[in-house]
Amino acid sequence: MISVPHVRPGDMVFWQADVVHAVEKEHNGKADSSVMYIPAVPKCPQNDEYVARQAQAFVEGRPPPDFPQGRTELEYAMHATRNDISSPLALRAMGLSA
Repeated sequence: MISVPHVRPGDMVFWQADVVHAVEKEHNGKADSSVMYIPAVPKCPQNDEYVARQAQAFVEGRPPPDFPQGRTELEYAMHATRNDISSPLALRAMGLSA
């Protein structure tokens, strides 16, 4: 496994979703740290099943199925809801429309 080089504010790191990777177990910085995961995956039965579970979690304000199930999004002010998604393509991608 190859580690990501030092990342500074404003930097971006891209990796293919199937590549083995890891993130730090503990954030030692002085400011917030975040990871945005934007997968690009084929349409297949396994991914369709995941999208259905993810859509239900989103509607219920829970984290996606493959993320830790701690705090819910409902605990955050201005959390996203189905009403925040106006694009038909985005609704389909989120599993919220046929």
